[in-house]
Amino acid sequence: MRLSKARLASLVALNTALYAVGSLATAYIPTTFIIQFRPAVAIPAIFAALYGPLVGGLGAAMGTFIASIIRYGTPLLTLFSGTPANFACFYLLGYLTAKFQARDRWLVGYLIGCVAGLLAGFAIIAAGLYFLATAVGLQMLAKWTNPGFVAVALFFGIASELPFMIVIGIPVVKAVRRVGLARP
Repeated sequence: MRLSKARLASLVALNTALYAVGSLATAYIPTTFIIQFRPAVAIPAIFAALYGPLVGGLGAAMGTFIASIIRYGTPLLTLFSGTPANFACFYLLGYLTAKFQARDRWLVGYLIGCVAGLLAGFAIIAAGLYFLATAVGLQMLAKWTNPGFVAVALFFGIASELPFMIVIGIPVVKAVRRVGLARP
């Protein structure tokens, strides 16, 4: 799908704003991890599936960056974990959805993209937190960088986000595609 520069910028901005607000709405729900409970992942998943990997990835990266600065008051954590993780996750989701779209199997690509994207995203988060704890020396992160935590956090992240991407994402993408709003 080829988007004009103006439409690309508009869709990225809309995705960014909606994801930042959606992320902040649940950012203060406590979890046992540094990773947030984030049902808002359905937003960039929908944008990625409908408008491509760049719209999904950039909007998610900038949305999480804004939400993290408001939530934590510093860009340090998100620059090394959340921002690149969100970009990779939703870029991959959009890429795989588009790849399978060519064979008229967007739903298969979307589902594979959700799982692959979340795996890539949480791997980046784990690597970023590990880097901050070991190389930068942020002691507050030390307890979150052992292999056991990484495995549990990976499971928690996928188990808590994938259902929203499926239950909300698929019906919205189908509806938007049905009315033709996803065409460039």
